[in-house]
Amino acid sequence: MQFAKLRYLIIYLLLVVFLDACKPKDEVFPTISIIQPTIGTIYNVYDTVFVGVEAIDETELQSVNVRLVDANFVSISVTKSVSINASNSEGFAELIITDKQLETGTYHVVATAFDGINESHAYQEIRIFELPQKRRGIYFSTQGQFGQIWILDSLFSAVESWVNPMQDIGKLCVNSRLDRITVVGNISRELQTFDLANTSVLWFDDAVNVGQIQRFTDLLCFENTVYAAFFDKEIRSYSASGALTMNELTGNYRPEVLYADDIFLVAGMTLVGGNTNHIFVFNRLSRVLLWQQQLPMSVKAICKLENDDILLFGNDGNQARVLHYDIGNNAYWEPRQLPAGRILDVVKLESQRFGIAHETGLYSYTYNPNYLNQIGSIQYQDICFDVDYGTLIGATGNTLNEIHTTNGQVLNFVTASDSITSLDIHYTR
Repeated sequence: MQFAKLRYLIIYLLLVVFLDACKPKDEVFPTISIIQPTIGTIYNVYDTVFVGVEAIDETELQSVNVRLVDANFVSISVTKSVSINASNSEGFAELIITDKQLETGTYHVVATAFDGINESHAYQEIRIFELPQKRRGIYFSTQGQFGQIWILDSLFSAVESWVNPMQDIGKLCVNSRLDRITVVGNISRELQTFDLANTSVLWFDDAVNVGQIQRFTDLLCFENTVYAAFFDKEIRSYSASGALTMNELTGNYRPEVLYADDIFLVAGMTLVGGNTNHIFVFNRLSRVLLWQQQLPMSVKAICKLENDDILLFGNDGNQARVLHYDIGNNAYWEPRQLPAGRILDVVKLESQRFGIAHETGLYSYTYNPNYLNQIGSIQYQDICFDVDYGTLIGATGNTLNEIHTTNGQVLNFVTASDSITSLDIHYTR
């Protein structure tokens, strides 16, 4: 009896396999095409892309969806399902470009049709233009054991208190892409990052645990990374979420100034006890130290020139100097002599032009042709360049000025309650 049951079971399984093998295989892929938008259609960030597709299959479509991707085919939008009209095989969806960090370039609409077994894709090239870099406000800090951060509106007309971080503020930097601000102090131990939308603390690092007078020497926001230079001979970097991504002890060298680009992280250093000055060059992504170079001056500011070339601005005693440093060849030379007196701050303007805040006033320096012009006699302790208005923003004592970069004319000004320690500009991106 048991043998008979087993025989019937085997016969049944063989029959199932035979019938399944006799079924026709679905080897026909769906047909899908994008009928809207047309190739090369131009969009701006925050626009809506209206997508129309035509999809057909000889059996039945299980799903049709569309999305936007970048040049590496990484999605830059949500994926939207498309309902196909049986009468004309067409369907439509709306994709909103919401990522304000997108840069101008070529992107693609991708449409996908799936019949349960086979999947087909269609692609349409479009162009997306990044948001214009418009000034939204100017953030600056004032001196004190518990410094204050203020916001000046985009029209340079109204100032209001923004947040009290409950620490002194040596430097602040604004990340416009992420809409946040990071601060460090001179004697305060904490590095804090705030949300510009609601002043909440997004993350912080109680980074210094030794009893020293000065805590931080520099702060830099580049893309989605925060870099901090420590008085106690250390460089750290943090991700957008506050994760520690670099913790480089610099031995007997104290980092004073930081610079970053797509490839390199450069630090101006001072040999503690030896009184010599140096440049350290790291690979920015791997954090590996590539090389170093001794310099004849202390470095006050580092500005990009072109390609792998940067300009180092600094002081040799009471003499301002500028060096052209070729990162790739680890070599430098001095393109011109600067006026006697110390450099206080330097910022890149447009092309090969730079603004120099000097003890004797404000200068405009053009690298090529090599030309230096004094455009004002006011001494500024901190300056930055406004890429929207094409002006300089400079702090002199407790006054914040907006300055014409050609003739040094003060276009606007506001007065703070105390000496200004740092400033930066918030843009739309």
